[in-house]
Amino acid sequence: MATLLCSKQAVVCISRNKFTLISTSNVDKIFEHSRKKPTSSGSDGAEGQSSEQGQPTANEGDPQHLSNGQILASNFSPSGRYFAVCDDYKQLTVWEAKTEWESSSTRTVSRRCIALAFNHKEDTIYVGDKSGDVYSYSLNNPTEDGVLLVGHISMLLDVVVSQDDRFIMTADRDEKIRVSCLPNSYHIQTFCLGHTQFVSRLAVLPNLPNVLVSGSGDGTVRFWNYIEGHQLHCISLDSTHQERSKGDSAVVDSETGENGDSASSSVAKVEEQVDRPTVTCIACCRTHNIVAVSLLNNPSVLLYQVTQSNSGLECVQLCTLDSEVSPWSLCFDDSDQLWILRPVEAQPLVVYSLSEESGNIKLTKLDPTTSTSNTSKLITKINDNTQFFKDAYNQESFYSTLHKRQIDNMGHYLERKHQREEFQKQKKEAGQVKGQGSKKQKTN
Repeated sequence: MATLLCSKQAVVCISRNKFTLISTSNVDKIFEHSRKKPTSSGSDGAEGQSSEQGQPTANEGDPQHLSNGQILASNFSPSGRYFAVCDDYKQLTVWEAKTEWESSSTRTVSRRCIALAFNHKEDTIYVGDKSGDVYSYSLNNPTEDGVLLVGHISMLLDVVVSQDDRFIMTADRDEKIRVSCLPNSYHIQTFCLGHTQFVSRLAVLPNLPNVLVSGSGDGTVRFWNYIEGHQLHCISLDSTHQERSKGDSAVVDSETGENGDSASSSVAKVEEQVDRPTVTCIACCRTHNIVAVSLLNNPSVLLYQVTQSNSGLECVQLCTLDSEVSPWSLCFDDSDQLWILRPVEAQPLVVYSLSEESGNIKLTKLDPTTSTSNTSKLITKINDNTQFFKDAYNQESFYSTLHKRQIDNMGHYLERKHQREEFQKQKKEAGQVKGQGSKKQKTN
């Protein structure tokens, strides 16, 4: 898997343990970085003694996991001034644009990071880890330890902050979205409940700052008034995903119908749950209130336009883009251009421009060969560096293993109970027949 992020100052591509950052004003200004294992022990090097660069090392907290510096989370600050990454060496590093992307701080976090978010004052960074905790770290004082803000009892999957820095929203594997107050995060404002599988992605609409967008493994995208915890709208993605999954579902159903086996029925239920469309990316346009959604194992990129009126929130699907394969990542830049990064060796990056004509939104795929704009130069620069993404092609998606597999054990129990009752009945009938035969022999 690979990741693409855009800011006013730069575009960054991430592939496993390295990233390339290209300036948007001068494409020849490139900053490249590869993560290295920390060389010191103790508080500054939680992973122990140094090793040769690129050699994976066992992690003390999870001996089965081999750390190799893979970047687990990354993000730009709202203005693009800062860029931060956290790797599986548990190292959080922040760079600053005005210092030509020189590292401004590096510190060790307690557990592997899942998500990063900056506040809009850009003096704090929030780090969500796999154990369900969120820590805050000061950007002004890099020597300060992290402060525990939020704790979930299940794996944390995403973190976002409201535009006024009053709330922090966290999503977990147990279908919950928690809205906590800042800075007193022990005060929970509300919960946004409604998803039936893990909540994979969160985003706040730029022009509707009280509306939260969430994507899940249950095949829905939901819109919330996160301050009150009310669901405003729900989009079911099953119809989009049905075309791809129809063949597999038919095989399972036919086998279940032929065999009539409750075990096969349970397996079919499991496959149906796992095969629900899973949201992997949500990107929001700053100007037109457009939300772009990508799905796991599905080449479609869905675009919805959101409008709010006195009657409520309305979402209209604008179009569906075919990216040929399931995208790695997607995002909007400050010019409302949609960037899609895909596992396609010939052309991993495609960009669409948005324009409004007579009240209608029009998307146009940019052709870098017919333009000399900076965007075209960036597209060419990234597509020419196909070697950079070679380690990302064989990576399985993080979301592919998060579905909860629920098997109907009651069906197995009732079937075994019925078999036991039938066996006892047959045994009883056989005993009665044998007894009658013995009695008849004695009489003779």
